[in-house]
Amino acid sequence: MAQEIIDGSGSGYRARVNENNRLETFSIIESRIADISNRKGESFIITSDFVSLTTTGSFNGIMYVKNTDPDKLLFIDRVRVCGTGASMGSLQAKFYKNPTTGTLISDANAGIVVPSNLGSNVDFSGTVYAASGDGKTITDGTQFSQFTVHLPGHTIQEYQGNLIIPGGASAGIAVKPSYATEACIEVQCWFENKKII
Repeated sequence: MAQEIIDGSGSGYRARVNENNRLETFSIIESRIADISNRKGESFIITSDFVSLTTTGSFNGIMYVKNTDPDKLLFIDRVRVCGTGASMGSLQAKFYKNPTTGTLISDANAGIVVPSNLGSNVDFSGTVYAASGDGKTITDGTQFSQFTVHLPGHTIQEYQGNLIIPGGASAGIAVKPSYATEACIEVQCWFENKKII
């Protein structure tokens, strides 16, 4: 006797088995950040303004992000760093874990934070500072990543949520151009409650 799987919503649709004896399904895949943005409005785009950098002999602190929510994790999806130029050059970038000192932080120049879902009224649970000009510093913290951007141009560092900033923790980003450039940075991220295992 044949068994039927019927849609539980009351519309009377039946599951179909194909010629390979496999149950047919239909699914839509979306990224975690898109899901959180759509359902909860808790994803954000963090940016600096265009910063004119002329200091080429040392690193310039350009962005600081701190999660101040003890109950949520801040997941970093991607980081985009860019710079202008008229000829081939480079922009070295370094990421720091838990920086606490330097003029980037002490100046407390607010970065730009906007919910990725432009219809969301959710506030960002953290602190964001962006460089107000050339020569800002990050003087402590643990360096954990580095890469080079070819100028003129940009690079996108994909983390897809693998880079996590817990409540009370922070990250800083500093760059060193090979020549004077207009630089900017963008961080795409989302908040999610801690999972209790």
